[in-house]
Amino acid sequence: QPQPITSVPTMNKQERITELKALRRDNRGTNAFEFLGPKVADATPSDPTRMRFHQPGPEPFVVLVEMPDGYPADAPPVFRVEGPALDRNRAAAIEDLLDEQAGYMPGMPCIATCLMALEGLDLAALDVGEVGRRRAIFKIDVVNNSKQFVKSLRSAANGSPCAYFYRTIECQNNAKFSFAVDPWRAVYCVCDAPDKKTAVDFMKTVRTDSAMDMDMLGKPGKIQMTVMEEFEMAPRAEAVGGDGFFEGTEYRTDVDLNGLMQHLMAAAARIHE
Repeated sequence: QPQPITSVPTMNKQERITELKALRRDNRGTNAFEFLGPKVADATPSDPTRMRFHQPGPEPFVVLVEMPDGYPADAPPVFRVEGPALDRNRAAAIEDLLDEQAGYMPGMPCIATCLMALEGLDLAALDVGEVGRRRAIFKIDVVNNSKQFVKSLRSAANGSPCAYFYRTIECQNNAKFSFAVDPWRAVYCVCDAPDKKTAVDFMKTVRTDSAMDMDMLGKPGKIQMTVMEEFEMAPRAEAVGGDGFFEGTEYRTDVDLNGLMQHLMAAAARIHE
């Protein structure tokens, strides 16, 4: 007789039940573990099984853990760290540490192993990243003189990491661009400033510097720009580049652009609220 095939969702639930029993057993007789529910059998994608782990120490904190519907086969556990004396930056650094541990064990029950990384953790030595950085992302529909634009953009960035992504324009037979010099279209610029004042100064320069581009008569003219996002970056968010980074990349399709921009947008890089 052929054996019935067990579906992945059913296997996930069985593994979650087994792991939950092991967590209860390993923490029996302590105050470290607190089950919040619902039971695995009653959990839904919008209401997953949750639990809380208490971490003792001079600055005690708790780790809230969720078992998503796809865990463990298709999704890692979700960690949230809270503590009365723990600021958000240090909490985020601990969450990143737990997420990193889970990333080493894809498809496996890993909650207990991840939490082992917190044993002996020195909160004072946590790498909380760079606090206060600001990112500006804006779009320019048309750049008539790309050489002039790049020169002015570099000057405005003034050493802050800056990247730009552009499409070229074929203008040999286009009378509209007869005065253009290597024109671009749909140019996206990303600049990381170390603080709010530097970010404000950068955007002011971009908006008001008439030397950023040339018009169709070869004279300086203000660029027509659209600010897409301005936000404070998460302390540990990846910078667009190192100090002094300045680089442009040509893209040909929207898919190409998405690959270049997705990890830079606010959804991925904004500070934790």
